[in-house]
Amino acid sequence: MNYRMKRRTFLGSSFVAGMALTGLGSCSSNSQSGSAQADSLVAATYPGNWEEAHRKILVPAFQKATGAEATLTPLLALDQVARLEASANNPPFDTAILDPGPYITAPKEDIFQPFPADMAKNFSEVLPRYQNAGGPEASENWGPIIGLQFAGIAYNPKIITTSPTSWADLWNPAYKGQVGIANMDSTLGTGWMVEISKMNGGSESNLDPAFEALQELLPNLAGVASNPGALSTMIQQGEVAIAPHNIGSIAVLQDKGIDVEWVIPKEGSYAFGTSMHIVQNPVSGTELAAAYIDTALSQEVQAAMAAAPYYIAPVNQSVPLEGVLAEKIAASYDEYEKFIYQDWATISKYRPEWIERFSKAVSA
Repeated sequence: MNYRMKRRTFLGSSFVAGMALTGLGSCSSNSQSGSAQADSLVAATYPGNWEEAHRKILVPAFQKATGAEATLTPLLALDQVARLEASANNPPFDTAILDPGPYITAPKEDIFQPFPADMAKNFSEVLPRYQNAGGPEASENWGPIIGLQFAGIAYNPKIITTSPTSWADLWNPAYKGQVGIANMDSTLGTGWMVEISKMNGGSESNLDPAFEALQELLPNLAGVASNPGALSTMIQQGEVAIAPHNIGSIAVLQDKGIDVEWVIPKEGSYAFGTSMHIVQNPVSGTELAAAYIDTALSQEVQAAMAAAPYYIAPVNQSVPLEGVLAEKIAASYDEYEKFIYQDWATISKYRPEWIERFSKAVSA
């Protein structure tokens, strides 16, 4: 494929005519694409570890695979959606990256285009559950999941000398002033509240039991983190001794020599995926944007992202499960099915109200 066409050529060409003339959609590695192409791409990424991982792993692999350059724009998911809504005809980046909540609520038909799976040679290696961020039953595929996180209980074994076995252990009076949680602006925090509600008779549409339990937890709370990164900092600095957190973030702390362990509670670990999407009217052209996401799904990139120091669980089943992921999460991909996949379509209907209610509850 010719990925080196200059951006000025793209601006002067007809994308529709090119598709009609070449029958784009059945391209092979040796075919000449009729899709307008640029020699560079702008990709949104998350600030922090994601940006570092993409800069060190994904961008060089994309460059090697295509000969094209990639520039990263670090933005939180809701900021990405807002910018795309504000400039759908002239998007500030060509691919987006989202977690379940922002993905569900995003106006997908307005800001994304359907993912061209036939342009992605690595797509067939992705486990079927993760080929579509909307789930196997979704009528349209707006992009695949590219990596997973799994939530459990993190704790300092020098302070919490008996390993916790349940989410209920966070309410142990012995842990007064030692518990940390993430607020509901985060996927981690919302997912945890959903599991606490279900544990107490609620559901994805009814968090009343979780809010009642939260009131009872207040004496044990040492702090409420604005996001998972901030929660990691609280653990690292010894401000909290026990907290719900994801295995990837805890493995990073362990690599730094922090006293922290991680276990799956008896109620189970909830999993959440991060997905990538091609925006409407990408300046780079659809094919180059698809190639970027396809590179993110490749065995090379997935294996590197799963290793230290990032620990993003792979979805490409050709990647061996090794190290901390094999030890703590799954020895085989069949074991991915034992995790809890929450109903974010339902959760997202109520989440704004819950976020406000949560903020009032923990600040009271």
